[in-house]
Amino acid sequence: MSSTDSRRVFPRKRNVSVALAPIAAVCLAGAAHASELPVPDLEWQVGVATENVAKGLGKSGGDPSISGSVGASLGDFYAEFGGSTVDLGGGADSELVTTVGYAPEIGGFEFDFSAMHKVFTGTVAGYDNRFMEYQADVSRAVGPAGVRLRVNYTPDGSGSAKEAWWVEAQGSYALGARTRASIAVGERISDTSAEYTAWNVGVKHKLTRQVAADLRWYDTDQHDLGERYEGRLVGALTFAF
Repeated sequence: MSSTDSRRVFPRKRNVSVALAPIAAVCLAGAAHASELPVPDLEWQVGVATENVAKGLGKSGGDPSISGSVGASLGDFYAEFGGSTVDLGGGADSELVTTVGYAPEIGGFEFDFSAMHKVFTGTVAGYDNRFMEYQADVSRAVGPAGVRLRVNYTPDGSGSAKEAWWVEAQGSYALGARTRASIAVGERISDTSAEYTAWNVGVKHKLTRQVAADLRWYDTDQHDLGERYEGRLVGALTFAF
């Protein structure tokens, strides 16, 4: 919002200026009050990857995937809406995710608690394409090293999938001011869908302040469950502004 520049107001008659004085005072008071309100920080991001991978599994049928998101944060609270292309069961061709979260720092530890509403678009009629996920992260940086523990819970997944957990530990190390290597190991726990262990290792490098490249190897211990569970090398570029 922009406040009115009083230098551009030239009332021609005295009675008009007197009549408008109370209104102008109210408007100026409102503008002053509005200027004191906190303004959210906005961030946009677009990306392209040789494949869409999540929780260790390929999600775009071996094809490249594009993604985009917009987020707003105010203090420790944030909200984000994003989407990416996929190729999954039920005919899903994209995934839309709405996230709200709270990310405080306490005693040198960084926490991130979030709730995500996910929707798969392009699915056949009657396919269960909407579900919720709840996630908690705790991380700690010590010099150039960092560790993170993530717990993700899905009470009722898409399609025939029901309750499931994803537990992942990650370690990272700064190789330079713009380069960071990381390794992660995760476990999928479910009574109604496949259970597996997945891991990834790779390097992320910031080409500029807005552009980052990531090269990473993903794999699981359940190759016999299909192509999604096989090892793959994935490259990605992200643009943040």
